Amino acid sequence: MSDNKKQQGTSLGKRLALIGVAVAIIVIAHFLPTPEGLSYAGKMAIALMVSGIVLWVTEPVPMAISGLALMCLMPGFGIFPYNGTPGVWANFISNVIFFILASFGITSALLKTKIPTKIVFTLMHITKGNAKLTVLMFMIATAVISAFVSNLPCTALFAGIAMSSIIEVEQKNGTAKHAANLGKALMIGIAYASCMGGMITPAGSALNIMTLNMLGANAGFTISFLDWVIICAPIAIILLVVCWLSVVFIFKTDRISDETMLAIEKSGASVGKLDGFDKKVLAILALMIVCWVASNWTGWDATAIAVAGLALFFLPGIDVLTWKEYIASVQWAIVLLIGCVQSIAGGIKEQGAASWLFGATVGKMAVSAFAVVAATAVALPLMRLIIPVGPALIAISLIPLAGMGPAMGVSAAVFAIIIAFNANTTFLLGVDSNNMMTFKHGQWKMGEFFKAGIAPTIAMMILHATILAPLVGLVGY
Repeated sequence: MSDNKKQQGTSLGKRLALIGVAVAIIVIAHFLPTPEGLSYAGKMAIALMVSGIVLWVTEPVPMAISGLALMCLMPGFGIFPYNGTPGVWANFISNVIFFILASFGITSALLKTKIPTKIVFTLMHITKGNAKLTVLMFMIATAVISAFVSNLPCTALFAGIAMSSIIEVEQKNGTAKHAANLGKALMIGIAYASCMGGMITPAGSALNIMTLNMLGANAGFTISFLDWVIICAPIAIILLVVCWLSVVFIFKTDRISDETMLAIEKSGASVGKLDGFDKKVLAILALMIVCWVASNWTGWDATAIAVAGLALFFLPGIDVLTWKEYIASVQWAIVLLIGCVQSIAGGIKEQGAASWLFGATVGKMAVSAFAVVAATAVALPLMRLIIPVGPALIAISLIPLAGMGPAMGVSAAVFAIIIAFNANTTFLLGVDSNNMMTFKHGQWKMGEFFKAGIAPTIAMMILHATILAPLVGLVGY
């Protein structure tokens, strides 16, 4: 659905009221006393992010526009200058922007092949048209691949397959309501599944490697590959099931229409064997996957690998993509919004507001081993709403927790795992870069994403507070 249609579906009065709420948050924060330990600039950085969340969830104006407006307010509150490092413009750009730009092209190239049809054909044979099982199978397939491939390209890949091969077909053949619910369940489920799969192994996400590196630097030890799997896989699998139950319960689905199943059957039967074009795309993707996995040991930059892979698609003799096709595949609103969120989050970090939030939450409850673990398990998913950039969350929280843990009788590995889970995903905030990979297809709204994420967030808090420490102890940390 276009931004115009979204706005036309909301009355002018309601849209103005929602903008008024966002403005009121900033005005109230300006006049409220500045808490001890927090600067005025830090207070206003938090206010801008909260105001942004209100605007992004309710969407009275296009999200990229509200993000740009809020970002440009930062110098007025002394958070960041426009120029300089750090600064508004400098913090807008990061490797994530270039990774996302590359992922649009990678997905576009894959969707030109027969591979998506073959994957869907196989999965639909297993589920036999049961929409709930279809969502589950897509989530399982996404999680398995994401255990070894970075979350962003994995999400982009399976979201593109689901959109072109199932959702668009069901929109033509099924009822509008069922097609809409199926689109929401599949797209949100795929975003969740990619992050849960990415937590199963250290190789599943660059943020896992960042966490382990910081753990080694600040706690004097790290977690081995196998030990990581033993600790994280049970939690990730349980959360995957909870995510599936949440999306199929909230977005009611029944059976995929017979017409859609017949169309998929015909498409799968007629697609034929992979040809030279398909094999070129597969070869480049396989090379990129090998490089991504190897980067955990070689130190190669994951974004540079993605950009290099994108460039290969355009080489003479390969000619997988044209420039026109690539430009058509890029969703610039998403690129702009992610840059804005990064800039505002950088202001929160720079002004010490994130550290203040950490001390005002977890630090206040550090009275026993269980209390500090439980407080961390509850606080970090909520802090992730204000710090929607995974690396910033790791940088802010791991160092103080790694020092606090041993003093309370808790292994720093426990906090490292909690931090890694929350850095990789937020079940509540759709503007996370991985979640935006499915948002670009226009199947869900920010409020719907938040609603679907309540149960998984609570489940993650409970699992981290209860079984994580025993699992860490089981492998000897």
